[in-house]
Amino acid sequence: MTACEPKFSISLSVRSDDLNFAQHVAHQNYFTFFQEARIAYLQQLGFSEMDICGCGMLIAEASCRYRKELFFGDRLSVACRVVQLQPKAFVMAYAIGRDAALCAEGATTNLVVDPQQKKVVTLPHGFVSAVLAFEGGSLTAPASA
Repeated sequence: MTACEPKFSISLSVRSDDLNFAQHVAHQNYFTFFQEARIAYLQQLGFSEMDICGCGMLIAEASCRYRKELFFGDRLSVACRVVQLQPKAFVMAYAIGRDAALCAEGATTNLVVDPQQKKVVTLPHGFVSAVLAFEGGSLTAPASA
């Protein structure tokens, strides 16, 4: 699996609830797999979708490219990483693999929202610093907003 060259991944198993009428994973559940990896990634850095330096997070855009079917009981590796930092957004890439085969890849554009003002805000410095430290030289700090 090489789509997003991750430093972070989680293991998941396909559950019966993930299947559609054709008995393979329903398309929308790939986004759930991405979300589970994103939650674990943020947690490793000391954040959550509800608390990024006192702000919340929401998804502005999401995409998935389906490459191989997934079935009940499949053991998956779901990798993710931050691939871009913008002044008011961060982009994450995802890759879902089974037995070293790339089964799906995707991305989300994530915004940070001040819960009091209910407005998108500039990425908090503490979050940017933590991501840069974890991801290493593959990223640069966003230009000022």
